[in-house]
Parts: sequence; structure tokens; C-alpha cells
Amino acid sequence: MAEKQNLVLSYSSIIRVIIVLLALFFLYLIREVIALLFVAIVLAAAFDPWVDWMQRYKIPRAISILLIYIIMISVLSLLIVLMVPPISEQIGQLSKNLPLYYQRLAIGVTQVTDNGIRQPTLPQALQTLSVTLGQTTKSVFSTITGIFGGLVSFIAVLVIVFYLTVEEAMLKKFIHLLTLPKYREYVTGLINRMQEKIGLWLRGQLALCLIIGIMTYIGLVILGVKYALLLALIAGVLEIVPFVGPVISAVPAILVGFSDSFLKVILIIILYFVIQQIENHIIVPKVMQKAVGLNPIITILAVLAGAKLAGVVGALIAVPVAAAIGVFLSDFFPHQAKLEEG
Repeated sequence: MAEKQNLVLSYSSIIRVIIVLLALFFLYLIREVIALLFVAIVLAAAFDPWVDWMQRYKIPRAISILLIYIIMISVLSLLIVLMVPPISEQIGQLSKNLPLYYQRLAIGVTQVTDNGIRQPTLPQALQTLSVTLGQTTKSVFSTITGIFGGLVSFIAVLVIVFYLTVEEAMLKKFIHLLTLPKYREYVTGLINRMQEKIGLWLRGQLALCLIIGIMTYIGLVILGVKYALLLALIAGVLEIVPFVGPVISAVPAILVGFSDSFLKVILIIILYFVIQQIENHIIVPKVMQKAVGLNPIITILAVLAGAKLAGVVGALIAVPVAAAIGVFLSDFFPHQAKLEEG
């Protein structure tokens, strides 16, 4: 009898293991869908405080989230419209002046061969630079298109965020019904506190965009670069994209700098590099500590871990995810949480 019971238990255990493995395999197959849903949840929680604020003024939630979308798309469209004419103008000037730049560099940049003949190394350098720029351009564009898996995925995220925001009350009620009665009050409060933290993260991110935009504007004005305000706006908007954003924002500034001199191009590169280093190691940790309450070290580690696990998107949502996890852990380790916030 005992052997039959053990046999039944072993069969049931095997079936459970198979079911778990199949479930994990299914989740692996739809991992991109899960990633999109996760991003949408974080963005919905980030937009929720703004939607709640507009709702106090009798603006329906659906209209509120649509207004946020319209503002975001309008800002990006305005930047593109303002950016295209000056950039195309600078590219035209660069193509005209390129032979002159080549002659200047060819005079000073030469090498001595075995026969004692001095040959310019600039053509080789330009060829290498061309290959490198081609590879870099491909990687940059692949990164941009891979942020949400393409335009279709981006639209899908916006639609999911819209419904998550509009149907917030229904979703909370659904979670409330799924939770055991003795945990319902705690889970409801936990979700509200997580939403508040992620909303603070969004405010902190907007503050970062403003700070980087101002720093870039001041630096470009000091260097005497044309279109300083436009280039600063581009740098501020792209600040929301970790790692890749500052690099992309430097490209139009470098193109504009080519209309003056190579020295100015070098100074622009140094300016953007210094700003990025200050941003990564000082501004981001401090601003996020003030906004979200995360220790600067935890902020840096969270961004690095997010980038390692999910690339640009992982780095983008790493801080709000870490903040949400911190809210949950603070219920179990209140003293450690206070130390971290300090």
C-alpha cells in the first residue's frame, strides 16, 4: 500500500515538474511580450500621479493620458522639425569644406616609409574612420529601433499604458479580489506606495533632463557653437535614454562644430564627455536619491544591472523597479531602509 502511494506521489511530482517546465518554456517564448508588459506597467505607474492630478480638475482619465501623449509627441516632433534644417545646412557646409580640411591635415599627418618617402596617413585614417562610423551608425540605429522592439511594439506599449491608466480602479479591484482577505489592506497600500515612488522617479527624470539641458546650453554658449539652445534641448530630451542618449545627442553638435574648425569639434566632444561623466557619477545618483530615496550606490548598481539584463530599456526602468522593490523590502527591514535613504 505504501509502495503504491509512493508510486502515485512520484507520478504526480513528475507531472508537476513537467507542467512547471512547460510553463517556464512558454514564458521564455513570449519573453518579449512580457518585457513590453513590464515596461508598460512601469510607465503607467509613472504617469498615474499626473493623471490623478488632472482628474482632480474634472478631466477624465482617458483624456488625461491622451494629453500626456500629445505633449510628448509634440515636443519630439518640434525638436525634429527644428533640428533638420540646421543639421542639413551643416552637412552641406561640411561636404564643401572637406577637401580643405583634408589638405590641412595631410600636411601635418604623414609617415616615413622604409625608403624614406613621407606618405600621408590621413587616407588610411579616413578609411578606418569611415568603417568605424558605419558600424557605429548601424549599432546606434539598431539600438534606437530595439528600444521597444520597433514601431509596432512602441505603439503596443502606449496602448497598454493607456488601458492600465484608464482602468486603474478596475485593476486594483481585481488584484484586491485575488488577494487573501487578511493581506488585502497591505497589498492595496503596497501598490499605492509603489505607484507614488515610481511617480517620484518620473519627476526626478524630468529634473535630470532639465539639468543636462542647462549644462549643455551653458557649455555650448561658452564654446560659441551655433544653435546652442536647440542642441541643448536635444541633449535634455535624449537624457531619458541611458548610455545611448548622450552619444546620439552629441552627433548633431559635432556636425555643427565642423562648420568652424576641428578644434571646436574636439572641444565639443570633450564637453559632452565631461557632462556625461558628471551625469553618471554625480547628478543621476544624487537626483534619484532626492526624488526616490535610493542610495547613490544602489542607483548606479541598478542602472548597470538593468543595462546588463535588458539593454537600454533595462537601464531606463532599473531605478523605478529598484524603488518599487525598496518599498516592499522596507516593510521587512525598516531600519536598513532608513539608513539607505540617508
